Amino acid sequence: MYQSLELEITDRLNQSKELIRHISNLELDNQNFELIKIQKGYLFVSLYSSIEYTITSVVSRYLEILKQEQLKPMDYQRYLLCAVLDGKFNALVGSGKKKIWDKKKEFFDALFSSEPVDIDDSVFPTDGINISNKQIEDIWGIFHLGGQPVPEGINIWVLNEIKEHRNAIAHGREKASDIGGRYTFSTLNQRVIDIERLCFHIVAGFRESSNTKAYLYTGTE
Repeated sequence: MYQSLELEITDRLNQSKELIRHISNLELDNQNFELIKIQKGYLFVSLYSSIEYTITSVVSRYLEILKQEQLKPMDYQRYLLCAVLDGKFNALVGSGKKKIWDKKKEFFDALFSSEPVDIDDSVFPTDGINISNKQIEDIWGIFHLGGQPVPEGINIWVLNEIKEHRNAIAHGREKASDIGGRYTFSTLNQRVIDIERLCFHIVAGFRESSNTKAYLYTGTE
């Protein structure tokens, strides 16, 4: 169900591991300090790519699974309806004054329909801003996932740090060498370990929900 996704995540994480190994070798050989700083900076870009790929891909896979269930809207947990009926929400919000009441009726017709809902598996229920702790928390709540969004022992500011450094480099606000020069190998190696834990923690949360069908509304809060 999620095996192929985990293999893709592993491939991306391995790029960060290879980069951190190269940084270690350069430091041991005591050579090319400028290159070391540049590679340290670009490690944040690599780590961010693993986070973004994981969360966007696992959400899409999860929605694919729900789509196959062929359930009516009211069979789903409350906040899941935000994703399940995303198209109807958008039609309602985007309607003009002349059509607003028709769109309201259409929305409630869809909500209480006894027909299977056609789920758009490309929906990504966040504010669209680059992934950090806030977006992961939002997704955890919307999909009613169990446990905590971030594994114990990983500080949430680490995610914001990775996002900010990635954006600063990608958008040219700072040089990779300037950012990389602020970090020791030990600190960056721990970032790689933390992000690997986070990525597979996210997949585990969605897998558990799929296996136990925790997305179904049971009539209790």
